[in-house]
Amino acid sequence: MKKKKTSRIIAVCMATMLLIGSVGCSSAEEGARASVPGGSEQASSLSTDGAQNEKPTDQNDQIVIAGYRDPGRGTKDPYYTNVNLYVWEPLIGETDQGEPEPRLATSWDRNEDATVWTFHLREGVQFSDGVPFNADAVLKNFERYRNMGVVSSTFFAFDVDAVYPGLQSVEKEDDYTVRLTFENPIPTLPYTMINFGCGMFSPECYDPQTGEFKEYCVGTGPFVISEHVPDEYITLERNEKYYGDPAKAASIKIRIIPDHETRIAALRSGEIMGVYDNNAILPQSAKELGEAGGFVVSSALSANIQYLNVNNQNFPFNDVRMRRAMSMIIDRDTLLNDIYCGYGKTTVNVLSPMSVFYQDIQPEYNPEAAKALAAEVLQGQTPTVRLLTASTYKTDAELISYWLGELGLNVQIQVLDSAAVSAALKERDFDLSMGFKGMNNAEPETMLRGFLHTDGFMNNGFAMSGYHNEEVDALLDQLKDTYDEEERAALFNQLQKIGAEELPVIPLIAVTTLVVHSDQVTGYDAKFTGITLPEVAWVS
Repeated sequence: MKKKKTSRIIAVCMATMLLIGSVGCSSAEEGARASVPGGSEQASSLSTDGAQNEKPTDQNDQIVIAGYRDPGRGTKDPYYTNVNLYVWEPLIGETDQGEPEPRLATSWDRNEDATVWTFHLREGVQFSDGVPFNADAVLKNFERYRNMGVVSSTFFAFDVDAVYPGLQSVEKEDDYTVRLTFENPIPTLPYTMINFGCGMFSPECYDPQTGEFKEYCVGTGPFVISEHVPDEYITLERNEKYYGDPAKAASIKIRIIPDHETRIAALRSGEIMGVYDNNAILPQSAKELGEAGGFVVSSALSANIQYLNVNNQNFPFNDVRMRRAMSMIIDRDTLLNDIYCGYGKTTVNVLSPMSVFYQDIQPEYNPEAAKALAAEVLQGQTPTVRLLTASTYKTDAELISYWLGELGLNVQIQVLDSAAVSAALKERDFDLSMGFKGMNNAEPETMLRGFLHTDGFMNNGFAMSGYHNEEVDALLDQLKDTYDEEERAALFNQLQKIGAEELPVIPLIAVTTLVVHSDQVTGYDAKFTGITLPEVAWVS
């Protein structure tokens, strides 16, 4: 009986999505629990239900794609744009499995106690403005880091002391060798530096005192920014000075189309060739386009976690029994299969499965035990609580509010724009909210401290969830003085288990990067962040 009621709720949610132009993951005949397999999926055929532009006769014709937000953040942002636009490159990149990999540094080594790290740089590289990339350029970039200090960003904030704690000196050994010396051992330094911790920019493109860009960022990647009109589009051109295989497209224009249905309409009509960025397309729409023909769906596990944010200072969420009850009543499998079409992985861990230190702690689904725990806390009360969400997660919020209603909570959903949600969180003017967070880097301490420590970003500025546990704070502070890699791994494991038990937030799904593109272009594959942009080209 309960299953039928849940199915009716899902049907209502799907009907709502139909009204806004998308479809559910399962048909009426398939039932509420039918799903599309997760992981990578590709689907294409010769026909399409939308008008498509004729294929270009010139391979140098511009390819236009779209996202919902501007990937160019402006001159005051420490990176200007995301690493996945391939304009700038880091010293150390990241594999699809979350491991450090060589980029502008071809290799690195350390002394026995990990206080001295030596980086060997790629030779024969120049920035797109012609400035050589060498040890002198690296030293100037580290000078920029120090002058910037802490800088906020809508990607990931840059904090030189967090990435390079106790950095004493940066020295040039020769033209292609740089040595970093630290006050204390830093055994996991490459994990902290990955991508946003060590971006390299031409010393000519920024103010050396403030670190702010003079115009666009200038890097060593296969693309350069040729034009950027904020909140309208950004245009990339092939970097003819790139040291590696050149980008296959001569020019790619990324339009900013905030409305989901407008983006999908543009994709159907051939106005754009694909969607780009997290949340650029709803799973239901991706499934429909893949089945319609003329389009290809691609997905890859990302470093992002979707979670239910909880105000730990408000009743009844200040009682861990209530938070555990909420986690046990939420049917993550239904959420994953019926709303996300199987794209992703259910989780109860604040650390992303992309991390090599991730512990696969299975969520418990136990409605009866959940109701018993909630009854102990509520004692017959039926509190009214507000669940804040952006429109992207409205369907998720409706399902979750139904499940929480089974515990005796009267959940009122408030759909706000993203800026209004952020403002409410910072003022701690919320009970619950739908959340989405990615890993700043591959060092687990960053994410674990952010979610679990009293002074972490989830408790001090980003969301103000108000979680406090002195034992957890002590364990996280212990990491500062723990330099042995096995001992650090043991602490990471312990903290992940505590997070899954204490639930300062309630992790739901490790989400995927999901993209759809026209079959008129090729090389358009999802990565854990973004797409394989340098491989995108017109089909011959």
